[in-house]
Amino acid sequence: MMAALTEAGLLGTWEAAQGLPAVRRALTLAVAGGAQPSTVADLAVGRRDGFLLALRESCFGPAWQALVACPACGEELELELSGEDVRAPAPAVPAATVTAAGYEVDMRPVTSRDLLAIQGEAPDARRRLLQRCVVAARQAGREVATAELPDAALDALPAALSTCDPQADVRLSLDCVTCGHHWAAPFDVAAYLWTELDTYARRLMHEVHALALGYGWSESDVLAVSPARRRYYLELAGSTA
Repeated sequence: MMAALTEAGLLGTWEAAQGLPAVRRALTLAVAGGAQPSTVADLAVGRRDGFLLALRESCFGPAWQALVACPACGEELELELSGEDVRAPAPAVPAATVTAAGYEVDMRPVTSRDLLAIQGEAPDARRRLLQRCVVAARQAGREVATAELPDAALDALPAALSTCDPQADVRLSLDCVTCGHHWAAPFDVAAYLWTELDTYARRLMHEVHALALGYGWSESDVLAVSPARRRYYLELAGSTA
């Protein structure tokens, strides 16, 4: 199990990820969660997200709170999720062979490098992403180049992607207590973790600022004090202002 980041480490991770595009930010967080910098971009997205889950639970605990709006009636639902809710079982085989439109296609999961490679290719980004996941293709026993695969064959690949890398496509089964609507809501661990880390880091910097003004402490002085004691000092500083 990875060691939890210190508060100084959390601020450093926040600073490193601040302003990055979503995929690069997820990679930065995965490295903070224990992934190797040299290979993290080539991990399947679900494997990368496993490091994000470990980082989040190590730093913020096992309970996940979320607020979701029902797509049918708009009612806001408060959720408390556990690690079991947001972790998918490991695939038996992290690859797949798909038969469609007369073609047999061997494929692998999507990686962050794949996602980075298609940035800026909006018109055919989906097709390019699917093509990158093709390892080999055959038609009637004849090897076929990836570029020759028709849309009908490529369109069959996404269903297999969720099978060979289920952690990359986590969906929460939800029911609205108000209208009874049932739906599957996608869960994006990278976006969730970043929102939580950003909120925590900004609050922490506010505490550093307030205690620096009140007591003349440096950032390292403030972070050396436990959160409970910091709150008390903040109350004292406020009462004497």
